[in-house]
Amino acid sequence: MTARLSRQHMAASLGLAGATLGVLAGLTQATAGSRIPAWTGNKGSPVALGLLTVLLSLAALAAALTLRDRAPLRPSQRVLAAVGLLVPAGLCFSTAGRLWYVPGILLLSGLSLTVAAGGTSELWPVIRGNWIRGLVTLLGAFEILMAVSAGPPVTIAVGVIGGAVLMVTPWLADRAKPATILAALLIGTLPFAALTYWSVASPVLAVVALTLAFPAIRRAHKRDPAQN
Repeated sequence: MTARLSRQHMAASLGLAGATLGVLAGLTQATAGSRIPAWTGNKGSPVALGLLTVLLSLAALAAALTLRDRAPLRPSQRVLAAVGLLVPAGLCFSTAGRLWYVPGILLLSGLSLTVAAGGTSELWPVIRGNWIRGLVTLLGAFEILMAVSAGPPVTIAVGVIGGAVLMVTPWLADRAKPATILAALLIGTLPFAALTYWSVASPVLAVVALTLAFPAIRRAHKRDPAQN
């Protein structure tokens, strides 16, 4: 087994451990968060935040499973796996409080080994070509994080669905028609921004996401004219 593959498999093991403990942390937040506020960050919406922690942990679990491949991953696959570990690892420090310390450290350790398995020189061209998509995906994750503490169930549902759509849409820009991508971006940003306009943060997030995403879509379709 090569050193690269060994690091990749070790990253998978750390990711699987972190994701599994993350699911347990989310379930604890959802079921007992109000009774142990010192451990869960004294959150106002422990059930919603706990369920979000579970969902993000499952995303990290999926990323970790890809690292168990018997062959070294391609740079693009490695970057996607790294993002799949990074987003839950970072966001869930805000959703589960101290319960996330161990899962978060394990996921970040897995992330470090994922990057080390390929080397920054190998991954940099992929990152440079997709950094805008990554930022839009991160904004979608923040929209979900804002939504779970937004109040009424309808607002929470709109924000969670919109954030999920926003996270996925940039990666489909070179596979779908521009009108379809535009509609998805608007669905992912405007409804939640309209429902929570008073917060300022969500309208600003919508504007930033759309400003970043539109140029990326134009470039993607210039590279693949057949999609127009």
